[in-house]
Amino acid sequence: MKKFTLIMAASLTLLTAGVNEVKAQRGDDDKRWERRREANKKRDEYIRESEKKRDEYYRERDKKEAEYYRESAKRRKEYQKERRKHGIPAWARAHRYDARHHVYFEDYRTFYDPYRGGYVYLDAGNWRFSVDIPSFMINVDLGRANMRVINDVPISRHPEDFYDDYDDDYWDQD
Repeated sequence: MKKFTLIMAASLTLLTAGVNEVKAQRGDDDKRWERRREANKKRDEYIRESEKKRDEYYRERDKKEAEYYRESAKRRKEYQKERRKHGIPAWARAHRYDARHHVYFEDYRTFYDPYRGGYVYLDAGNWRFSVDIPSFMINVDLGRANMRVINDVPISRHPEDFYDDYDDDYWDQD
């Protein structure tokens, strides 16, 4: 029993010394937790600021997107208005052309662009645009001229930009 009491006293002494050592270290631990709380505050503030910036970015992006679509609708209305104002060309009825696609006059290397309401033709290696019929086509009966309706070029794009995408056989075939 004496041995048991001695072991208990020794373990109690060690246990008390361990608790005192933990309490001594806890002073540093309090500083650590205080630094941790400050770091958490800074992190939370950073997150709030970044969320504000993100929300501001989204608001600006949405404004620009809405403005883009308003302008796009405005341009579309202007296009429709101009189309109604000028109507379709005189030669269009002969070909049953409805001005929904570009037209390529094969013999004259000339496009009719309904979006811009004019003709695009090759002049000395450069593409030119004219609202009126080009001078070399004035005496041509376009109602009987060879023409090709170009379905695969979007109406809002310039047809001459796609000219090099096709080989000469494409433009010359009937």
